Amino acid sequence: MGAFDWSQKPAGNATADPDVPARDGTSARDLPGLIRSLMAAHAALLADQGGAIRTGGLANAYLARTASGLSAMRPGVALLVQADRDNTGTPTLNVDSLGARPWRDLDGTAPPAGRIRAGAYYLAVANGSTWTTDFGALARADAEDIAISTALIFGGI
Repeated sequence: MGAFDWSQKPAGNATADPDVPARDGTSARDLPGLIRSLMAAHAALLADQGGAIRTGGLANAYLARTASGLSAMRPGVALLVQADRDNTGTPTLNVDSLGARPWRDLDGTAPPAGRIRAGAYYLAVANGSTWTTDFGALARADAEDIAISTALIFGGI
């Protein structure tokens, strides 16, 4: 469980995460542990930002593990990942062991061999049952453009 599973409504978080026991009537003795759990969850979410997630896996089956832990593929969730190798065919992306999903370009097509490059950063957005990425602009951007794009995407500017 992690921040992705929390509700935007306070009452919905009473039992949303067993690592953060925030039920009404919780003993004051539990408060320090609760605060430390919140700090750890926030730190995990921050650890996922800015391209810190590097893929692994074999061939065209890319694996990514977040520090914050996705428990379900929710439309609109965006992750900036760094590819560990070039693709040689149709890629899939499996995030947090949720299952390999097609990794597609914005137009829904598979990127051609060599479009995913080792060391390049890609913004993967959950889109139904696929991960969608612009395999053009961001992949060919220089470091400054990546930093600016990341800041804009994740609210830093």
